[in-house]
Amino acid sequence: MSKEIIKPQNHHLVSKHNELTEARYRLSLQQQRLIAFMCAEINPEDKDFKPYSFVIKDFAEIIGLSGENYYTELKKITRDLITKSLTLKEENRTIQVAWLCSAIYYEKEGRVELKFAPELKPYLLQLKECFTQYQLGEILKLRSKYAFRLYELCKKNELLGKYKYEVEKLRELLGVEKGELKLWADFRRYCLEPAIKEINKKTDLYVSYKAEKLGRRFKWVILQIKKREDKQPIEVIESNSPIKDLLKLLPVEQRKKKTIQNAIMKAYKRHGYEYCKRNIEYANKKATDNYRVFLIKALKEDWALGWWEDVKEKEEIRSIMEKIKNAKIEIKGKVYKADKEGFIFMERGVMPPGDVFTMVKAGKAKIIE
Repeated sequence: MSKEIIKPQNHHLVSKHNELTEARYRLSLQQQRLIAFMCAEINPEDKDFKPYSFVIKDFAEIIGLSGENYYTELKKITRDLITKSLTLKEENRTIQVAWLCSAIYYEKEGRVELKFAPELKPYLLQLKECFTQYQLGEILKLRSKYAFRLYELCKKNELLGKYKYEVEKLRELLGVEKGELKLWADFRRYCLEPAIKEINKKTDLYVSYKAEKLGRRFKWVILQIKKREDKQPIEVIESNSPIKDLLKLLPVEQRKKKTIQNAIMKAYKRHGYEYCKRNIEYANKKATDNYRVFLIKALKEDWALGWWEDVKEKEEIRSIMEKIKNAKIEIKGKVYKADKEGFIFMERGVMPPGDVFTMVKAGKAKIIE
């Protein structure tokens, strides 16, 4: 069965729950790239993991494999991701789980099909809060596994502006092997400072740090994180993207405005299609003066939620009222026939359609047909 082949898109967003961002694991640079690339293909509305299909040659090049043995190397990488575990610590439990549950190679077709382990669903799917997000293109620029992990930690704490880690915990989170770089001077020289230098040179962040002592030993590292103003995000609307459909809902004169396009793209990545659709429709009905400002605020704060609930409730009322007309209605064990307007003629008098609706909605009456 043929699967859709995924091609790299640098502007796609990688989203991980913060618990996963700060999980303990050690992966090579190529393995981290592979995971990030798969994460970038998850749709915000996905409720289950899908098999992700890649052209082997192209995929190997993206994650940094080259030479004649790239096929063998990729198989080794995926095998390790099926057998290697990461550790997630929650309030009342510790979870050990592999990254992938399967890797299927279709040699004749030259493609590989990968699937995340199902235990990772809460950490990668339907993320609404407490998650880390960045563009795939930013992380793929990095050539150091330490810079890769440090960038993720910095993006998690970007809004805070700074974050304090114990040195030993930071060593673990960056994936330093046990027994390596045990001295602070070595850790700083060969891991921390080169990683910061690469992040500052290549990505959208500027990072600095301060080290604090407890007694004679360096105990903590304080990361200071700033967004680089000179870096512009990569934003491209693909021809087959649902965002194209959302833009068609806008007034014609608003469709080409970059600020509106970027706001819709951001909201779509975080909240999905229906969220954007209802807020655009709300702005179309309610915005009076500055449409652009109104829509952007609506997308940020979900102004349409209450209005949308009222619209849905009215649709439900209309639907039930239509079903009542000419229907048989069971009330307290007796069956009555409603007329074409929805009135029911009972022994004690006439029940108007509004009262019939109220009883049906409350479960005190039942529409039989």
